Amino acid sequence: MEELIKYFEQLEARIATLEAEVAELKNRPLSDPQVIKKEVIKEVPVEVVREVVVEKPVVVAAPIVEEPAPAPAVEEPAPVAEPEPAPVEETASPKAAVYGKAVEDIRQAISLGDRFLYQRELFGQNAELMQKALTELNALSSFDEAMNYIRQFGWDTESSTYQQFIVTLHRRFG
Repeated sequence: MEELIKYFEQLEARIATLEAEVAELKNRPLSDPQVIKKEVIKEVPVEVVREVVVEKPVVVAAPIVEEPAPAPAVEEPAPVAEPEPAPVEETASPKAAVYGKAVEDIRQAISLGDRFLYQRELFGQNAELMQKALTELNALSSFDEAMNYIRQFGWDTESSTYQQFIVTLHRRFG
């Protein structure tokens, strides 16, 4: 107990000293105004964006081949040989290159981060509704049926989250 009393006496003495120093600082005239720079660090939210690449066929016009100017009447211009088209390599599934590997269960195609994103932005924070919808989507047999099913939710079809969900549906239904 004596140690506590001694500690509080030391504390009171220190407080008195600090109060005296504060009073002295308040009474001291300012000789030079001091400018204090204050740095403000602004936190900028980071948005994670997934890029979805959809390949579209590109039509390229054939280059115009100019025929050489006619030579003197003796020579005929040589015919221009058309280049042979490059062989086209076939892949196992053209959609797999665009949408990713096909899955049997739509839940396999949804990462944990995407699960939270879809729940928040598409299903209004309702985990039960999302689970029910995923179960019902898995039971469907085609992409068209899945699209008809999700129309009931009235989602903004222009949102990036909706577009990302559609890519996930493509992985399920191919």
